[in-house]
Amino acid sequence: MSITVDKPCICGKQHRTLIFRAGMPIEVVDRVYCPTCIEQGLKNGEAFPVRGGWYLHFNLDVARMFAMAKLGIDPALVNPGFIIDGGYVD
Repeated sequence: MSITVDKPCICGKQHRTLIFRAGMPIEVVDRVYCPTCIEQGLKNGEAFPVRGGWYLHFNLDVARMFAMAKLGIDPALVNPGFIIDGGYVD
């Protein structure tokens, strides 16, 4: 099961279409930064780069609860790489 969501950038001028897979809650992505925001230095230092020059900031508490409850995975193993590399958000 996948859910497609258009998330606006923090500047409000652009949006990014995100696909959430395997039941990953959409709340796991709490901020989106477009390439223009990055050029202007608006990126939070903990945002994770994704293709196209965009950055995503994750709510890791949500991701960890999902991993523990739905996947039976130790929440300590969950980080942005787990979310992206696992294909949970694209």
